[in-house]
Amino acid sequence: MLKRAKTIPGYELTVSLEEQTVTDSRGFEAKFEIDPFRRFCLIEGLDDIGLTLRHEAELDAFEAKHDEANWLKAKDSF
Repeated sequence: MLKRAKTIPGYELTVSLEEQTVTDSRGFEAKFEIDPFRRFCLIEGLDDIGLTLRHEAELDAFEAKHDEANWLKAKDSF
């Protein structure tokens, strides 16, 4: 693969996360392993923030519930 990349002008590889393969138009094919969770994140374009935001509705409900309980408000000390 590296030899082809160095010697063939315009050489291109195709990496498929879905199929977990690397291929070229000249018959090269290799499979690779990747952690299923990392694969999912890469395919979906998710970073840590994106993963968190997938639970935005649940987070909002949690925050609203705790706001209603006045947990952020100062209590009188009298």
